[in-house]
This record gives sequence, C-alpha cells and structure tokens, in this order.
Amino acid sequence: MIAFVDGVLVQAGREAVIAVGEGAVGLDVALSLRGAEHLPAVGERVRLWTHLSVREDAWTLYGFPSLEERAMFRLLVTVSGIGPKVALGMLSGADASTIARYLRTGDEKSLVGLPGIGKKSAARLVVELGQRVPGELAGGDQDAESALPSGSQGAALDILQAMGVPAMQGETLLHQARKARPEVADDVEAWVRAALAGLGAPGR
Repeated sequence: MIAFVDGVLVQAGREAVIAVGEGAVGLDVALSLRGAEHLPAVGERVRLWTHLSVREDAWTLYGFPSLEERAMFRLLVTVSGIGPKVALGMLSGADASTIARYLRTGDEKSLVGLPGIGKKSAARLVVELGQRVPGELAGGDQDAESALPSGSQGAALDILQAMGVPAMQGETLLHQARKARPEVADDVEAWVRAALAGLGAPGR
C-alpha cells in the first residue's frame, strides 16, 4: 500500500518521524535498531522502504533502509508466533543476510541468540523458512559460498547431493535428523544415514 516514504527527518531513533509533502504531514515510522543507526541527521532528507501493518486497534508503519531488510521482515512475519515486533527485534540483532544464512544452514543456536527468539521459535523458523529464503537475501551470487552449509553439515549435504538428493531437500532432511537425534551431527556418515532414513519414511 505504501512502498516507501521520502521526506525530512524530524525525529531520529527507532520511533522516527518523517515530514513528507513539504512538511504538511508527519509520519511515525518504526525501525529496527540497525535501521535507526542508518538514519541521517535530523533535518536531512531520508527515504525508507515501508511495510504497513493493519490491526483493529492500530495501524503501524515499519521502515527499512534497504529492500533486503524489508523482504526479510516480510518473510519472518509469515511464521506463526513471529509478529512485527519480534521480527524487528531480530533485525536489530543481525542484518538480513546474516539471518538468511542462519535459516538456510539450520543454525538454530545463532537464531536463539537474537532478541525475542527461543529454542522452539528458532526450530519453527528453520523448518518453515529454511527452503524459502531467496538466494539474494543470503548474499546473492557474490556470497553464495558463505550462504551454504559448511563443516560437517556441508560434507553430509555433499554426500546426499552425490546420491541425487536435491540440495534444499537434503538440508531439510539433515535438519530433521539432527532434531530427532542431535548426536548424529557428530558423525557425518551417521547423519547421512539418518537423513536417508527420513527420505524413506512414510508420507515422503
């Protein structure tokens, strides 16, 4: 509905105020901590990409310094239990590409380190978004290598791919195997066997 706002910064911080229309209208815009740090000095012009959240009791305009941050915010709020405030908190703790990397590699430990995220939320985020994160959010082609699983998970994924299992499906199977039996992640071969067992489970 409102793609962006472009105007003069009247009040800085996470609850910014931007004057638009030659100062005729002032808009309250909620930002992440990182987004607020990107604001210029009061009195200077600023453009923020926005997302309008409409509820029965409030209309809230969220602002983002980049399209990538807004895209990650919109992705996060599709997960049950992750509302706008939690998503904004996550983006205060890490930038969009870092969160994308956590999701794609199933790094629940790092997700738990973000504001407002517990173990159950982290697991839900990985399961629901791990395969939906666009490559460009994880760094695009330039940083594709860093967006992929590394270490034992990377080795296990390489084996699965060599056996004909698609990368995204392999990541999901490895995550599910580790979730069911955390100890398998200490042994690449055992992890691969557990993942393959999941591939042959009923309903797959």
